[in-house]
Amino acid sequence: MAIIPIPARLPLRGLKWRCPEPAIVNRSGWTGTSKVVGLPGAGVWSASGEFSVIVGEGNVLRWRAFFTALRGQRNSFCLIAIERARQTETIGVTVRAGAGNADTLPLQGMPAGGRVLLGGELMTVPLPSGHHRLVCLTQDLVADANGEGVARFGPELGEIPTAGTLVELRTPYAQVRQTSEPPGWDVGLGQTYTFPFSVEEAK
Repeated sequence: MAIIPIPARLPLRGLKWRCPEPAIVNRSGWTGTSKVVGLPGAGVWSASGEFSVIVGEGNVLRWRAFFTALRGQRNSFCLIAIERARQTETIGVTVRAGAGNADTLPLQGMPAGGRVLLGGELMTVPLPSGHHRLVCLTQDLVADANGEGVARFGPELGEIPTAGTLVELRTPYAQVRQTSEPPGWDVGLGQTYTFPFSVEEAK
């Protein structure tokens, strides 16, 4: 599976992000109490949206080439998950030793002594398998005087990232593949074009 470079930011009108996390719920018929069993790392991001109408065949060629290069579900691409790049000093943030595969991650290389990101913001963590995992912070990310801190997030990573791996905080993204079947494009009156858009995390 290859990662296909995207020619430009996707011209989408609205985007729905979802990340269902499978779990088995066993509820007692006698007491009504329940036990929930989940599988860490099993959550899978998905996104769907409406591709903006493009006028003129010349203007649609790069997108037609891009979607064809994806080869349906065989290849993936990186879908930016925020509306604009952050202006914070977050270049050079890396994974510290002692990382796990769950929902916390020790980081280093952050601006010293302050709040780096707010709870609810996103980041992308490259994993040893080659997959890039999008996560959402569940608490503020705060750095100590040495520029170190621990990120707490969901869903779980599912793999242990390598110490020294660069984490993407400025422009987080999800590594995704198409799920719209069959892939292709629609042609309307006046040489207007659009594409079906539905993707899921390419784990």
